[in-house]
Amino acid sequence: MTRTARHIAVTTLAALAAVAAIIAVLSAAPAGAQSDDEASGRIVARLLDDGRVEFGWQPAGGERVLPRQRYFPAAPGHNRWLRSSPVEVAGRAIGRINARLLEDGRIEFAFTPTDGERILPPSRYFPAGITHHRWLRSTEITIGALEDDAPDYTAVSAGGAHTCGLLDTGAVECWGRNYYGGQTDARAGRFSAISAGGGHTCGLRETGAVECWGSNSVGQTNAPSKHFSAVSAGDWHSCGLRETGAVECWGSNEDDSGWPHYGQTDAPAGRFSAVSAGGRHTCGLRETGAVECWGSNEDGQMDAPAGRFSSVSAGGRHTCGLRETGAVECWGYNEDGRADAPAGRFSALSAGGGHTCGLR
Repeated sequence: MTRTARHIAVTTLAALAAVAAIIAVLSAAPAGAQSDDEASGRIVARLLDDGRVEFGWQPAGGERVLPRQRYFPAAPGHNRWLRSSPVEVAGRAIGRINARLLEDGRIEFAFTPTDGERILPPSRYFPAGITHHRWLRSTEITIGALEDDAPDYTAVSAGGAHTCGLLDTGAVECWGRNYYGGQTDARAGRFSAISAGGGHTCGLRETGAVECWGSNSVGQTNAPSKHFSAVSAGDWHSCGLRETGAVECWGSNEDDSGWPHYGQTDAPAGRFSAVSAGGRHTCGLRETGAVECWGSNEDGQMDAPAGRFSSVSAGGRHTCGLRETGAVECWGYNEDGRADAPAGRFSALSAGGGHTCGLR
């Protein structure tokens, strides 16, 4: 290891030590505590044989905690802040360690709380002449405990260019683009479910009523005054599942230009257990576990495989279903790999405009 490399690595550790105190302090407070009490701790760091610097934090009277990403790279660019993975305390992310290489070879460290600005402790550079594998500690730093003011969501739904979340209070919060007549202007009151569409949003009230807001160019927010057990907002149409198991849809039954007729709102008769509105098609899950789709099939997005599924999600031009075994199968447009579901077991999935995500 060259003198320069050793000096850089050593300098790294010093900075960490100063910041460690900050992070450690945060960890001393119980997760979720809203208190003015102060906490204390230290940053810990050590030089490895390969020249990397490993760091973590240690609260006063607690055990050392190491973030998943905790090594400074061998050849970073000068003056560019790099971040560690989130530092977690009792399952709660409290912030990240920041580090950057200065032109004089020193490494400067800082800490950015989850909901705050970057903190630069007075002592944030590591001294030279350290021994490999020996953990060094910063001086103790005391700061105010972080308040847990982050909202608690029970569900989230991503639409075309906006997202909505359902709070544990039943209230809905939306964020993102709002140029389609207010798709993020969530209605007041309590909801039990939420679905974000292309340019509109629909929510299911606890009473069973569906209420939609945002773009209504083709009637996609004109929900029937009936009781539903589920709702799904597509690009230009919406569908609801009645308590009887029947599916009812409203909005555009064509493409966004008005031609031709696709039939994405022409729900077939019979009982369903779930419904998902996509781009220009809709899919429902029969009580038997079979998937049935209607609307546009120009890319094969309606050609559901035979067999039983536990859930279904209609995307822009493709569809995915979750088998009872936990396997995911997708069909439809796939030039970009959106239908290439990975192997393994999943518990939930969601098909978007041009991609798909699953929950292991």
